[in-house]
Amino acid sequence: MSFLRIYINIALIAIYGILLYSMIASISGKISQKNENSVIIDVQGMGYLVAIPQAELTQLRVNSEITLRTYLVVKEDALDLYGSQNPKVLDWFKMLLNVKGIGPKSALSIVSIARPEDLSVALQAESVDILTNCGISKKVAERIILELKNKAKNLIDIKDAPSVKSVTLNSEALQALEALGYSRDHAREALKDAKGDDVETKIRSALRALGK
Repeated sequence: MSFLRIYINIALIAIYGILLYSMIASISGKISQKNENSVIIDVQGMGYLVAIPQAELTQLRVNSEITLRTYLVVKEDALDLYGSQNPKVLDWFKMLLNVKGIGPKSALSIVSIARPEDLSVALQAESVDILTNCGISKKVAERIILELKNKAKNLIDIKDAPSVKSVTLNSEALQALEALGYSRDHAREALKDAKGDDVETKIRSALRALGK
């Protein structure tokens, strides 16, 4: 295949991707299949494969109706759809793609473990620890803080976000509960109403909610 033909094919894929992006900003339909990191959504007989955050995936059921905000990633050999039920999550997913070394799969993993409020508070406080406590590696967390502290100002929303201390306590308590064998989703749910000004008290309160 000549260089010119390869170039034309890439250009056509890019144009097709732009056209699709303008049409697929969101998808509503029935979940026909759940995969390890994605769902297939049936929209009037056409199935769309959409990769979504793991935290959302665990809550979904086959045959249930769903609406996702979506983002199309155009590559030379593929057109991949990523989505979320939460527009803020998708906005952060797209923002993370601006960080060197973070591709779509890595960005999806990050928004699966760090909520929009975690990212907002971490960037506002320029705190690497908040992100590492969420489960993000120190090297990646440092790049996120360095490269997004100015770029993401329009996404940083701390009006209703918890304090830095609260986020740090919850992150440390979450890690402890996961170490005890609880799933991230169950642990997070228990920590929502957990009381305490230190990690140990938070954990005890969450364990009571978990029935242990």
